[in-house]
Amino acid sequence: MICRNNGHPARARRLRSAAAFSLALGALVVLLTGGPSVAGEAFQDSCTGLADRTIPATLIGLPSGNAVVASVSFVPAAAQAKTPDFCKVLGTIAPVDPTAQLINFELNLPAAWNGKLVQYGGGGYNGSLITGLAPLRDAAPDDILPLARGYVTVGTDSGHQSSSFPRDSIGKFGLNDEMLTNYAYASYKKVRDVAVVLSEVLYRRRPVRIYYFGGSEGGREGLTMAQRFPVDYDGVVSVVPVVQLSMLFQSYIPNVLPQLDGGWLNPVKTEMMAKFVMETCDELDGLRDGVVSNAFACQPKVNLAALRCPGGTDTGDNCLSDPQIASIQAIHTPHPFPFAMANGVIAYPQWLYGNETTPDPDRSTMARWVVGTAPPTEPLDVTTASQHWIYGANAVRFMIARDDKFDVLRYRPEDFRTRVEEISKLLDSTNPDLSAFFAHGGKLIMRENLADLAQSPLAGINYFQSVVAKLGQTTVDASARLYLSPGSTHTGNGATVPDGTAIPTMVDLLDPLDHWATDGIAPADALIQTVKETTPPFALKASRPMCRYPNYPHYVGGNRSVAESYDCRETAP
Repeated sequence: MICRNNGHPARARRLRSAAAFSLALGALVVLLTGGPSVAGEAFQDSCTGLADRTIPATLIGLPSGNAVVASVSFVPAAAQAKTPDFCKVLGTIAPVDPTAQLINFELNLPAAWNGKLVQYGGGGYNGSLITGLAPLRDAAPDDILPLARGYVTVGTDSGHQSSSFPRDSIGKFGLNDEMLTNYAYASYKKVRDVAVVLSEVLYRRRPVRIYYFGGSEGGREGLTMAQRFPVDYDGVVSVVPVVQLSMLFQSYIPNVLPQLDGGWLNPVKTEMMAKFVMETCDELDGLRDGVVSNAFACQPKVNLAALRCPGGTDTGDNCLSDPQIASIQAIHTPHPFPFAMANGVIAYPQWLYGNETTPDPDRSTMARWVVGTAPPTEPLDVTTASQHWIYGANAVRFMIARDDKFDVLRYRPEDFRTRVEEISKLLDSTNPDLSAFFAHGGKLIMRENLADLAQSPLAGINYFQSVVAKLGQTTVDASARLYLSPGSTHTGNGATVPDGTAIPTMVDLLDPLDHWATDGIAPADALIQTVKETTPPFALKASRPMCRYPNYPHYVGGNRSVAESYDCRETAP
């Protein structure tokens, strides 16, 4: 194969590195197996033959210790689990720093392999093993698991184990430089390299396509792989990515501070506010259905003064006091930083109004994410605190101040400027230059959920726009898509306000990515989201289009439960 570097030294170095890695990998196959596979060798025997293997650190593309296969088991097909015959490999990757924890991984290799690999992303602070056996993000209940489609699947805990830390100190791994770097980006690359080695040992050939699929922190991981290791992946699905992760963590602090001064909202007040937003914005999409679909048009129409208690003092659950209005405004106002962060980003964007009380299975409501079940306290009370307060306090203490006794109430970024800039370079996946990833043939599908209360959907939207500004619309159109899902919370679920009826949010993004990367078939401008019964035969309850940014689904008449009754229309943010 002849490779042209087009005058880019960095790209040339990456290609030479990839070639050297491939040669070394071929040598390793012989080293680990003793030679080519024996004709007719049973898959089960080949699987168990992976036991006790060691992959030397020289075959891992970043500084690392050796990888070791800890256990191997052949798992027969199971109808209830919806899995085929496969080989389950559990392993570890040793650190360079002996005080750092191991990277754990699970690799699942199907007997009927399609030649491709899907790496699953994690979530939150990670620390729990992602098995690669779960349904993909936003999957319908009858969607086929990637493993059952023939994909090798792999996941990791990102190089630390949350069980080692109490819940009020879940970010304590950030005190160790290698563990923090593994969480930022390194563990995913290391696990990818080990997965490729073991796949080739078993199948005697390398994967022809490698994809990263994740949401939230896992969505950031996918973007990170495209930015940092562009020739290692052929496609990325990035759902609700916490793209400005370090800035998000720090922005949680000013989100919560007003609640310490009388601004906390109880459940009745959050319900009242959710209904007010819905009454203000519901029909902007042509249909009164309890869903804010035209989210961008909604934002300037929400006037909290209409909910103000007489005199601004708290007079009951049918109004908001001035401190409570200040709390809501804190979430819906950008948080500027006193200096530029990685890639010149200067602010974390505001959250959006719409669907503050969705009763989905993961409780992605204001109660969970923003206000907790009681007013916030310092020291942290994890039994009542919101996720904003837990994540924010942990990030400041363990990643920035590096002092578990630090008073978060006194935090100011300018007091830790050097460290804040370092953390931003590690954690913020905001590099808009995806030219190497696109030139390699990489494809990117992003999804933002417009009722997300964990992170602002505008962060991902702004990042996508920065890629367009950097590379041009034509280049981006050829390789990337951004879709918007109205009424969907951080976890992907969605329900009407106020009756809680589930709305269509489910969609398979792996098949569109694979068709694009493999066959050159670009995804449609509108993909169909569904909501289905959770038990066989998984009857379809409703569908709607998930529109390509900047469009939203506008009702044009007919049965409101079918996608054909909607057009994708544009409303600029």
